[in-house]
Amino acid sequence: MPLHGEYKPSATSWVRDQVAQYEATEGAEGGTFLDLPVIILTTKGVKSGKIRKMPLMRVEHNGSYAVAASNGGADTHPSWYQNVVAHPLVEVQDRAVKQDMIARELHGEEKAEWWKRADAAYPPFVEYRAGTDRDIPLFVLEPVADER
Repeated sequence: MPLHGEYKPSATSWVRDQVAQYEATEGAEGGTFLDLPVIILTTKGVKSGKIRKMPLMRVEHNGSYAVAASNGGADTHPSWYQNVVAHPLVEVQDRAVKQDMIARELHGEEKAEWWKRADAAYPPFVEYRAGTDRDIPLFVLEPVADER
């Protein structure tokens, strides 16, 4: 794992508990939200420099993942958004598989195509976008190239 440092669990109890469950059981427990699969996104905190983890909806296509900074449709970005912008090297855990990824914010047609995938994986994303004036950021996470 390229992200080194002290892990600071979320102050939000359900996030902290779900991450702990997911990691302890490789997603057998804590691996869903509303009966839909999730991944664990690991980032480096932009302010604290500490390791942060968040369960997010699983949107996978050909080995890449999308993560939506939806914040449940709130009018503000989730806290992890700034972490990913500042430190695009992240880790994704999808059940038992952990991999290093590079995050890239999507725009234009590529963003529209990934939104179709995200909406299919988690239909409430449509409502989240309709319920806020902000343009919800969407990132694609692509595997880090193996430099052997």
